[in-house]
Amino acid sequence: MKETNLKPVVPVRQSYWQDLLDAFATILKGMWVTLRNFGRVVIKRQATTITKKWGSRQIALRYRGTIGLTIDRRTGKENCIGCLACERICPDHCIHIETIDDKPGHKGKYPVVFVIDNNLCSLCGLCVEVCPVPALIHTEVWQVGGYSHRSLVFDKQRLLEIGEWQQERWIRAGLGIVDQVTGKKSMQMTDEEWKAEEEKKKAAAAARAQRAAAARQQQTAQTARAKHGSSEKTISQETSEV
Repeated sequence: MKETNLKPVVPVRQSYWQDLLDAFATILKGMWVTLRNFGRVVIKRQATTITKKWGSRQIALRYRGTIGLTIDRRTGKENCIGCLACERICPDHCIHIETIDDKPGHKGKYPVVFVIDNNLCSLCGLCVEVCPVPALIHTEVWQVGGYSHRSLVFDKQRLLEIGEWQQERWIRAGLGIVDQVTGKKSMQMTDEEWKAEEEKKKAAAAARAQRAAAARQQQTAQTARAKHGSSEKTISQETSEV
C-alpha cells in the first residue's frame, strides 16, 4: 500500500479582535430584543401577560393540560368504572381511588374517592391512555397554582368541574362530547336501559333456574327408572330359581 502523509486538521483559531467583535455583536442582539419588548410593553402598553382564568389562548387539542374527570352527557352519570388501572400505572403514585362494589344505576364499581396530587403529577398521560372508558381526559387548564401543597391536591368534585368545563368547550367548538373526541365508548346507561338490563338479567337467571330444575327432575326420573328396572330384574331371577 502507498503510504500517505496525512496530518490532522487543526481548527483555525479566531484572533482576539474577532472574538471581541463577536461578543460585542451578541450583546447588541440581546439588548435589541430587550429594547423592543420594552417599547411594546411600557411605551405602547401592549401587555403580554395572560390574566384570564383557565386559558385565553387557542390551545391544541392534543395539549396535555390538567387532568379532569368526565360525566356521560347522555346519561348524566360518571364515566369512571373504578377499574383502578390509572392508579396502578401512574409512575408518580399521585392518584388515589376508593370504590364500592355496587351502586344502583352505575355500571362497574363506583369511585367514592378520587384524588390526584398535582404536586407530584408529571402530566405524562399514561392514566388517560390506559383508561378503558372516557373518564380521564387532558384539559386546556394550564394555570394550576396555589399558596400551599394542599391546594394542589384535587378531589373528585374539583376534577369533575375541570372535566365538565373542558367537555363544554369541546361541544361549543363543534367537536362533540367526550366519547367522540377520545374515541372511547362510555359504559354507563340511562335509567330505562338499566331497568331493561336488570329485567333481562332476571329473566336469564329465571331461565337458568328453570333449566336446572328440569335437569334435576330428569335425573331423578332416570334414577328411579334404573332402580325400578333393577328391582324387576331381581324378582325375575328369584322366580326363575324357584
